[in-house]
Amino acid sequence: MENVQTAIQHAYDAKPSEFKSAILDALNDKIADHVSARKMELAGSIFKDEDEEQQSNDSETEFQSSSEGNVDEDL
Repeated sequence: MENVQTAIQHAYDAKPSEFKSAILDALNDKIADHVSARKMELAGSIFKDEDEEQQSNDSETEFQSSSEGNVDEDL
């Protein structure tokens, strides 16, 4: 936000090259923030999928163990 305010001030002061530089800085900051947020989002979804898969495998093993125990009791 600071870059945008600086750019506005440069526009009022009729400094086109400084205005352009401040706008480009503001855009680069926004892009960097978006890329960083997207990386975190993707990393979170990757680790979440691995956790869900591990929990699913644990549940299947637990289900098989309890089912096998029930079969033995019936005999």
